[in-house]
Amino acid sequence: MHPPADPLSPPPLGAILAGGASRRFGTPKALARVGGRRIIDRVLDALSAAVPRVVLSANEPALFADLALPMRPDDVPGLGALGGIHTALRWAAECGAPGALVVACDMPWVSAELLRTIAERAASTSADAVVPESGGRRGIEPLCAWYSVRSLPQVQRMIDGGERRVHRLLDGIRAEVIPLAEVRRIGEPGILFLNVNTVDDLRRARRHGQAPPAVAIIGKKNSGKTTLMVALLAELGRRGVRAASIKHGHHAFETDQPGKDSWRHFNEGMAEATIMAGEGKIALVMRLDGDPDPVRLVREFYMGRGYDLVLVEGYKAGPFPRIEVFRRAVHDRPLIADAGDAAESYLAVVTDDASFATELPVIVMDADHPQAHVRRVADLILSRVVDGADDAG
Repeated sequence: MHPPADPLSPPPLGAILAGGASRRFGTPKALARVGGRRIIDRVLDALSAAVPRVVLSANEPALFADLALPMRPDDVPGLGALGGIHTALRWAAECGAPGALVVACDMPWVSAELLRTIAERAASTSADAVVPESGGRRGIEPLCAWYSVRSLPQVQRMIDGGERRVHRLLDGIRAEVIPLAEVRRIGEPGILFLNVNTVDDLRRARRHGQAPPAVAIIGKKNSGKTTLMVALLAELGRRGVRAASIKHGHHAFETDQPGKDSWRHFNEGMAEATIMAGEGKIALVMRLDGDPDPVRLVREFYMGRGYDLVLVEGYKAGPFPRIEVFRRAVHDRPLIADAGDAAESYLAVVTDDASFATELPVIVMDADHPQAHVRRVADLILSRVVDGADDAG
């Protein structure tokens, strides 16, 4: 158990780091809009809820004049985020603060709760920094962290030695790490620490506040829907797309073996809902009246979790764009032949019939190259649905 924060301890200085050149983004990324608001406004709101005083480290102060914040350019320009931390720590020392709670200007979904947690931990720690685990490549997020003014000499040594990598700062100071499990109780680390460096990052950030786009893979029985679904999920995963899925059935089903504990909770105890939780995965079973609404399923279970796309197997009369799997070897007539006006929602037909003709894109399965049609379907979904999703901000 962590010792309580000292209520008499002076609060840290909150510092937004906005001194980067945004070279990979092309325009000032802090001014890009996510959820209808500029990223820097979202960061400012979160940080202001955690500490009483917020300042801005910015090399182009005119861009942020409307914020009415105290601003300074980096004391040593051209150092990137490390230069911003150096400026923030010197500023904190000047105003008598014990340290600086720094946040990059390009984290649109950083939360006030997380920043308050860091600030509270900083008030009682003897370490030189408080840094949250991120679950990412480096394991920590040094640009959403608290640094004591005691860290300033180490920052200066790094600058003098030509070292600009911020994560290396933690090699030379004592850092208290907030465990990943604790971070996850606040939110999904991949979203909390999502920083917008590229246009693709911006798309992902914007999707967090929306339900992810969905595509239905439909077809008659034994047409190969599941085979295509599985191959598509794997192909999209290889491309770095976070895809989720929904399987629609017309019959009752069980997610556990009869007689097992969770089965008994739901079937004997008549629980309204049961979650089965184990290492690395969970399963939720709920009681519903009638057939579940697929739009509600996507919105309630997949929105805000960082998924780029939902693939739905079934719901052939549902509201999503559709790709039909039609195998002439199994059926004489595809669904689209009788779809009427609903044919407008079709994106393509995937078929084993090389002579099949329609105004839609036709993707033919090639027995000699079984992955070729999967790649083409993935290309189509990414270009028409994922990249075409509303990302106006």
